[in-house]
Amino acid sequence: MDSEAKMNTNGRIPTDEPNVVTSFSGLAHDVIEMAELQAQLLSLDVNSTGRNARGAFVLTVVGASFLLSSISVGLFAVAQFLVENLGWSQSAGDFVAALIGIAAGGAVLAGAWYRWQSGLSSLTRSRDELSRNIAWVKSSLRRQAVPPHVAERGGGAPPNPR
Repeated sequence: MDSEAKMNTNGRIPTDEPNVVTSFSGLAHDVIEMAELQAQLLSLDVNSTGRNARGAFVLTVVGASFLLSSISVGLFAVAQFLVENLGWSQSAGDFVAALIGIAAGGAVLAGAWYRWQSGLSSLTRSRDELSRNIAWVKSSLRRQAVPPHVAERGGGAPPNPR
């Protein structure tokens, strides 16, 4: 008998069923609040990335400067040392000195590359959080799209027509 009273509404929407406008308003509020939090997280991640990027930039400049200066100035002295003290030919001394400079500069640049990579990886936190937030919005919209009488029967979403 109680179920018959609920069904006879005389054209009015029963008060115990969710109001679509109120539900959507609540969802919109949650989405806006989530967007604000996402923007704050992105700001923090960008600041963190900027701090790491500055260090990587400095290392890149130092490494490149060292590599260039080693080739042009310091390595001529090493080559000359090899020629004078070990009796090597001038070309062999120059070649070994160039390899030493390239190895040293490459080591510094490898350190800079590592810093660049670790600095940019801090943005993955924002990307992962955004993915979770989008999944939450989609599931919330899906839940609100299911009419209450379908959800009560345990039917969930309508069957896939394919």
